[in-house]
Amino acid sequence: MSQRDSLTGVFRSIYRWRKTIRNICLIVLVGSIGFSLLLDNYFKATTIFYPASPELANPELIFGYTSQVTQYFGSDRDLDRLDEIANSNEVIDFMVRKFGLYEHYDIDSTSLKGQFKVRERFRKLYAAQKNKNDAIELSIEDTDPKMAAMMANAARDKVNEIAQRLIKGSQQKLLATFEDNISRKTEELELLGDSLRILQSRYNIYSVSEQGEQLSTQLARAESEIVRSKARLEVLENNPLIPRDTIEYIKANLRAYQRERQSLMQPDPQGDNLSIKQFNTGLPKVSVLTDLHFQARKQLSYDKERYNQIKAAYNTDIPALQVVEVAEKPLLKSRPKRSIIVIASVVAAFMFSVLGILVAEAYRDFNWKEIIRADEPA
Repeated sequence: MSQRDSLTGVFRSIYRWRKTIRNICLIVLVGSIGFSLLLDNYFKATTIFYPASPELANPELIFGYTSQVTQYFGSDRDLDRLDEIANSNEVIDFMVRKFGLYEHYDIDSTSLKGQFKVRERFRKLYAAQKNKNDAIELSIEDTDPKMAAMMANAARDKVNEIAQRLIKGSQQKLLATFEDNISRKTEELELLGDSLRILQSRYNIYSVSEQGEQLSTQLARAESEIVRSKARLEVLENNPLIPRDTIEYIKANLRAYQRERQSLMQPDPQGDNLSIKQFNTGLPKVSVLTDLHFQARKQLSYDKERYNQIKAAYNTDIPALQVVEVAEKPLLKSRPKRSIIVIASVVAAFMFSVLGILVAEAYRDFNWKEIIRADEPA
């Protein structure tokens, strides 16, 4: 019964003060309607995009030098990187400059807190975060729907530009490293070439395999002719039937081949012919330098090819994000929700009015003057 009596007392108090409650709610209703009508309409434009895989800028993938399967979309780390870029001050400051947000938001750009205020104002109207589908959802609110769409697309393009710049910055450093390496190896190759030419000129060795084969052939032919001439001379020299001219001719051939063998075996100080002794002396040195020169040319050629591949990738416009939805001019406002503001205000006014009435009814029998007087010191 006590609980029922308590509820009855509550309803009785509300009924007694019903006109006051009604008047308060009506005042709040009219005031909230007027206040909500004074609020500006804001329109939200949204663009959605996924991160592109940084591997798309890999020269091996561009030129097909790898069997790795191409991943067109980035990983969670790439998504986090784009999220950080989208919320960076660089993007915000770019938007402030591009769209003149100091004037648009009526903020004094010359004040000490001007930059802080314009950033905070923009951040309240700007949101870039991962959605439930693991994409970046970038939204901007503005009183001008067309400008909201332009700002959202511009912010997305700036995020793409910064992400590309980070990748191209790494490629640029790699290109600088290759340029230094190519320059150094070119100088080394020139030194090796000069040293090789000096040795080739000193030993008359310009083609190791061909000259070696040629010397071997000449020496073998000379030895063979010497043996043959000696054998013919031994058989024919004591034969009275053989003319002396023939014998002299054979002797002359023998001397010629012996001299040829001697010139092949020992270098002629006054001649420039290549001897086997000279060839054997210079062969190790020329072979080593020839091999070093070949390896240096091969490595330099590889570095130049690699440099050209990286430079081609650097000059290629490879997007850092994959756009799913471009921001379009919003047709409906995103806020304020005037009906919600009015209803919430009236409900709050009713609840606080009832609470105030119940408190007043509960303590109306108290003699506050006597209570205050009793608390005062004698």
